[in-house]
Amino acid sequence: MATSNSPPHKGDVSTCSVCFERYKNPRYLPCLHSFCHSCLESYIVSTCIAKEAPVGFRCPLCREFVAAPGTFSSPEKWAKQLPLNESLITYLKSEKPLEDHETCEACRRTQEDQPASFWCKSCMESLCDMCTKYHRKNMMTQDHKLVQLSEIKLSGSAMIAENVCTKHKGEIMKMFCADHKEACCTTCVSFEHRKCNNVDSIDKCLTELQEGKQMERLLREIDKLSLKLNNIAKEEEENVSQIDRQSNELIQSAEKLLQETQAHLEELKQIYLRELSKIMKDRKGKVNSSLEAISEKKHYVEHCKQLLSQVKDSGSDIAYVCKFYEVKHKIDEIKKTYINKVSFDIQGKLSSKIKELKSISKLSELSVFQKSCSMEFGFDVKSARMTLESEFTIENSWIYGGCFLPSGGILLADYPNFRFIYLDCVGKSILQGKLVGPKPRDIIVSGSDILIALEGLNALQKVAMGKFSLGSTIPTGESCLGIAKFQEYLYVTRPTSIIKLDKQGNILKTYPTRKWTYSVTVTGSGDIVHCHYGGNSVTAMRDDGQTLWVYKHPQLIGPVCVTVDFLDNIYVAGEQSNNIHILSGKGKLLRILSDVPKPFCMRFKEGSLSFLVVTNGNCVKVYNLKTD
Repeated sequence: MATSNSPPHKGDVSTCSVCFERYKNPRYLPCLHSFCHSCLESYIVSTCIAKEAPVGFRCPLCREFVAAPGTFSSPEKWAKQLPLNESLITYLKSEKPLEDHETCEACRRTQEDQPASFWCKSCMESLCDMCTKYHRKNMMTQDHKLVQLSEIKLSGSAMIAENVCTKHKGEIMKMFCADHKEACCTTCVSFEHRKCNNVDSIDKCLTELQEGKQMERLLREIDKLSLKLNNIAKEEEENVSQIDRQSNELIQSAEKLLQETQAHLEELKQIYLRELSKIMKDRKGKVNSSLEAISEKKHYVEHCKQLLSQVKDSGSDIAYVCKFYEVKHKIDEIKKTYINKVSFDIQGKLSSKIKELKSISKLSELSVFQKSCSMEFGFDVKSARMTLESEFTIENSWIYGGCFLPSGGILLADYPNFRFIYLDCVGKSILQGKLVGPKPRDIIVSGSDILIALEGLNALQKVAMGKFSLGSTIPTGESCLGIAKFQEYLYVTRPTSIIKLDKQGNILKTYPTRKWTYSVTVTGSGDIVHCHYGGNSVTAMRDDGQTLWVYKHPQLIGPVCVTVDFLDNIYVAGEQSNNIHILSGKGKLLRILSDVPKPFCMRFKEGSLSFLVVTNGNCVKVYNLKTD
């Protein structure tokens, strides 16, 4: 990169806008902005070094996102995989200013001098109006891309050659190698791709893609992935808001503690000053009293001295003798009087607790508990192995619902004992909590609360996360059997309907269902999926209640629970058929997990392929889906 500080002037297409010097090996981005190879390489590395798993970068000029042209793990190699701006290189090699190209290069070869008006991106030379006309008529050049020279003056991006092979100058890329996933010219096919088995014309490849509607399928897949990423982004944004809230709470707590401490210290200071003032006043009074007595004696002594001085200088003989003995007698009397000289030494001993404050280095010990998960978007559930991670039995119980806590523990809803149970992932009981109502049917985590569906109370019971203290209840109007959460909404199954509630517990919508609909889940795209126990079926519907699909299978009997993983695969527990059916988001059967005895409830750990299954009413199994 250069160190020049002079920006390129408008219309100067030979100067890099990063280093402000003449281009060196210019490469261009999808937004058609060109930069020196070394400038682009340094820029990409510097912008990606602080990112977590970078998948692209932004153009230094227009800030448009540029997808990684190579492997995600090697951003230092991306610049080399961006195309060279061959047209710009041709200009630079000519060592002429842009104005010199305004003469038709085709005419110049026949010693004619005609003003150029167009630039051919394929031939990479300037043409006059007449040559442009014949250029377009010629069979060999009719497909060449022509642009006006005026566009080049305004933007160097107009110089970028299109459909021209970067390896063989002037060759148009009309073929596509499916083995290398790249377009190529006929020369490339003859040499670099002569051993490839899948090389066809661009037209044929285009026809196959269009007839097979592969583009539409890929776009749907991208939309689905985009929706997942949007949902994850919303959760991360909520995490940012939660960090802000927690930070503000900690700041307020610290400020409150400091204010209370300062107020208490100020009160102690005032008590100390009042006590000190009282001591000072008392002691100074005593000293002043002593000082006053001494001052009186001092004045009397001075008075006696003045009397003696007077009789000594001008008094009679009798006065001299009488005053001498009189003053001597008084001085002897004063000598005999008691003089009380007072001195005080006031000392104070500060409380050791106050001194300890100076040794405190922190107001509080801050701790951060991080929860992270790796999301495998390319996971294929059809070929995955289901491995048993742990298994344990809850004696004298019948578990209707269960879920994972963010900390990794497991919560279970014990139906006959009116309680919830908190265990670690290997079955060690940590806490048991009695509920205010009977018959807990399902349990989920929603933000900072645990929600438990109480069939016997016709309400959802809130339990505070961490403290596990009982909170308020949310009325559901009828018996509530299952709960699901999607974004800020709750979905609750009732005997013949599903209701949608907002954060405050208000019922927003009611979806009629058939009797014995026990469980509900919501996919990442917002589709509401529920299972009908008596009808041996699974139904998906949109938010407006319109049915999308209905799934039935001879090997699905008594579907009692339905859940979804983060890839939007749907899992249905067949209690009577002793299996689990895995469906796609469109309701197509992907796989059947057999030999699962009476699965009654299922739930995935957030962002993970670990899930729990309760079999035979009280046996809890934690499985993990893995690929080889």
